[in-house]
Amino acid sequence: MDNEQAGQARWVEIDLDAIAGNVAAVKRLLDPGVKLLAVVKADGYGHGLVPVARIAIMRGADMLGVTHPEDGVRLRQAGIAAPVLVFRPLLPGEEEAIVEWDLTPSVSSLAQAQRLSAAAAQSGRQMPVHLEIETGMGRTGFTPETLLSVLDKLLNLPGILLDGIYTHFAAAAGDTSFTRRQYRLFDHLEQEIQRRGVHIPLRHVCNSAATLLYPELHLEMVRVGNLLYGQLPAGIRDGSLPDGLQLKDPWSFWTRVVHLKPVQRGGTVGYGRTRRLRRDTVLAVLPVGYSEGFGLDVAPHPAGWIDLLKVLVKTAGSFLGLPLGIQHVSINGRTAPVLGRISMELSCVDVGKIPGVGVGTPVRLPGRRTTIRASVPRVYITSDAAEDTIDPNRNCLSEASPE
Repeated sequence: MDNEQAGQARWVEIDLDAIAGNVAAVKRLLDPGVKLLAVVKADGYGHGLVPVARIAIMRGADMLGVTHPEDGVRLRQAGIAAPVLVFRPLLPGEEEAIVEWDLTPSVSSLAQAQRLSAAAAQSGRQMPVHLEIETGMGRTGFTPETLLSVLDKLLNLPGILLDGIYTHFAAAAGDTSFTRRQYRLFDHLEQEIQRRGVHIPLRHVCNSAATLLYPELHLEMVRVGNLLYGQLPAGIRDGSLPDGLQLKDPWSFWTRVVHLKPVQRGGTVGYGRTRRLRRDTVLAVLPVGYSEGFGLDVAPHPAGWIDLLKVLVKTAGSFLGLPLGIQHVSINGRTAPVLGRISMELSCVDVGKIPGVGVGTPVRLPGRRTTIRASVPRVYITSDAAEDTIDPNRNCLSEASPE
């Protein structure tokens, strides 16, 4: 552990060089001329919106993708000039920020397009937009029937420049036939637009999973998020990765032991006395809890019997003290179970069988990257070559060169 982190109670460590390498690895999967949209929504998947956006553009990304207009504004205020696609439909009144900061909106309704047209006309500018087509995701976008019914009106709106058209695959890694059906719907609508003499520069349908599994559908651009952060999309296994694709995990969540306490068999730990000790051991107290996002997870909703079995096995394993799920941490290269309920800002783990643990010993924590609170400091690790990708206004402790 770097000396600059010594004495810090908890922090998230982010290796920007790993993200740079992941961007380059994804670029190598694409044919020349296929653009890469780096998805940096949700604060760069918890890695930091501005630092990730900068390193992605530096390493070859052509466009950035965010959910909310305010994230696009943050990128512009940080001096990032690359095209930024805003995924979600806009609320009335958000068009002004889109125009002012030169962002590219997604259009999911005629009413939204009309508001954008009015805002563009007022500014005297042509506004690039991307049409989103709903082909089976069940969220936003024009349904095929709706788009065809308003297409002529849409294409004749002043101030609107159709720069792209896209859809979002619902189960790219799990349902090939449904994915192909989604693409056929998308392709039919895109051809309907072209029959009206309208050229669309950017067609994009592939998310991270589809980028790996359907190279013939890369079209003019792919939208990649998970892969840039060293994560495989749900349903993708290492064995199904293209040859030569190597990804690095840039993210780790850390704390330190602040107190050690010998405890006897039969004692209980934490609120509600939900955990009774089965042997004499030593507790290590950690200065993190659910207020930082430690222990928070998406509530499981099994999609079928296999998923239900996985949830039951995970729950039973946690009850028996087996290293399954989020209720375990790593200390000195060994796994230590969390004992009792995770409190607001303190947690207890069993270190009775782990040698060399003392006050100040670093502890690596599991956690969903997007649930870890922004109040937890971010420490960015980068080489000298990537030093100018660091955002000087971010919430972090240091910029350290890797060992």
